[in-house]
Amino acid sequence: MVGIESYGAALPTLRLPATAYVEAWGACAARGMKQKAFCAYDEDPVTLGIEAARQALGRLPASVEIGALFFGVTTPPFEEKPSAATLPTALFENSAMRVTEITGSPQAGVQALVSAVEYCMAGKGRYALGVAADAPSGPADASYEHALGAAAVAFVVGPDGGVASFENSFSVTRETFGSRFRRHGDDTLSDLELRTRDNLASAQALGAEMAASKLGKVKRLALGADAGLMRGVGKALRLPEAETDALWSMIGDAGSASAPFALAAALDVARAGEIILCAGIGSGATAALLAAGKELSKRRRKGAKVANLIAGGKMVDYVTYLKHRRMLSSRFGGNG
Repeated sequence: MVGIESYGAALPTLRLPATAYVEAWGACAARGMKQKAFCAYDEDPVTLGIEAARQALGRLPASVEIGALFFGVTTPPFEEKPSAATLPTALFENSAMRVTEITGSPQAGVQALVSAVEYCMAGKGRYALGVAADAPSGPADASYEHALGAAAVAFVVGPDGGVASFENSFSVTRETFGSRFRRHGDDTLSDLELRTRDNLASAQALGAEMAASKLGKVKRLALGADAGLMRGVGKALRLPEAETDALWSMIGDAGSASAPFALAAALDVARAGEIILCAGIGSGATAALLAAGKELSKRRRKGAKVANLIAGGKMVDYVTYLKHRRMLSSRFGGNG
């Protein structure tokens, strides 16, 4: 049964408390956020993705030959030059590898995981890496910038699915009007704040698609969605009794890494046989349905757990945050 063989997660060291926005701006626009993780000046989604992949590879009981790497990211360092190519260069001596970069929406991280699964299904004995990493950025004076954080997670996918077997995937696509977009050449996100409840509609459409498939009982939801949607997403997905693993209140909105990072947190505590739905929502939705495997308890003993990564950060003040995000530097346009 093809599925996840091991997994690893990474967070930047630096943290900004929500109270820093209250002190600087009079309020924190990210309702419910307690703190967020953010990249230092010498970090980006690629460096985070490499660390997460190293954690995942370190949890394998034996070395395997990775045949493909799928990288889900909305904020790659380069627009031309594959940012994903840096990962196998840092991780492996072998260069005979398919590398695919998936971008464009918060779904990208889950799409990378599903693509890794599909690659392994297409050939006997194949192994692949699905990596999701992101560090979305906004203008310093934009209210939606308050929620934006950073994270990374990596999954080794292979023929045995000892950590979690892949059961099914689902997807819906919708145009998004006026919220969360970044034009070609821009460094930061834009948001016209036209609230047409597109993400809620995407979640409801995803729920309808899954209901038609007659799913078994889903124990956990690992989700990446905006804070407003999180409060009612279980009902929208027609899974009101499932436990929701959504970590945005402690790490911020990590873009395409949000849902996979929540999946890593779910795997940290899941029991064998439990069904987990991992869904990235934004401009539609992509979801992966997985069943926790018999090897999960053994393989997660090695390496840091998500809860430890969150607790291990270093709090800084708002000015330090602006310096690391290069928002005070005219050299970088003040937006970093």
